[in-house]
Amino acid sequence: MNNSMNYYELLGVERTSTAEEIKNAYKKQMKIWHPDRNKSEDAVSMSSKINEAKEILLDENKRKEYDEYLDKKVKENYNRYTQNKKNAESTNNEYKESKVTKWQYLNDWLNYANLSFTRKMIGLVGVLLESLLCLVIKYLLILISFILFFLSELIISLYSYLAVIIFAFGFITIGNYVIKGYNQNDILLYKTFIGTILVFLLSYIFPIIGTKLLSEKIFNFLYNKIDISLFKICVGYNKN
Repeated sequence: MNNSMNYYELLGVERTSTAEEIKNAYKKQMKIWHPDRNKSEDAVSMSSKINEAKEILLDENKRKEYDEYLDKKVKENYNRYTQNKKNAESTNNEYKESKVTKWQYLNDWLNYANLSFTRKMIGLVGVLLESLLCLVIKYLLILISFILFFLSELIISLYSYLAVIIFAFGFITIGNYVIKGYNQNDILLYKTFIGTILVFLLSYIFPIIGTKLLSEKIFNFLYNKIDISLFKICVGYNKN
């Protein structure tokens, strides 16, 4: 799972956000983390990261470079997620030190946010549940993909062993239709023939679906959209 909060997530803005929206989000976060307001040990470090985020995102050239870095980082995390070591690549470490994980943010939020104990517990339970949900979805997608690939291989193997019988059955069905035309009494024969063809086609469709379920796009949506969005809702991130 990619638990790192990038500059956009740290400020609570989208990648399409305007400079004005970034400035407003920066002010909201600094009201929480500025060392003059927050006396926690992590306030200095967190406010420094928030300042870095503002500096990068308000500079057009730096923001463009950072967006390119994020795109590469998604691919890197995706390759790690799929255990695709062959295509794994490491992004440069220029922004490595400025990362804040959602767990670090959650820890500081629980310790220093000016909220009631009940609200913090609700937020904690919410974060644990949404993290568990994403984890369950991840393994469910892997399981479904595995089943689809397995079924594809099974169908292809069966059809290769039964190729002569299937060919003969198809020849008889088509010949019967050509000679007799459509006959209501042979409806079961036609349905069986069509079903045989559909099952064969599924052996090619299943791998496509399995690949899509484990695609970089799905990975990005699950971990970099759903996970972080639910996390911010749980801790009232956008309301701070």
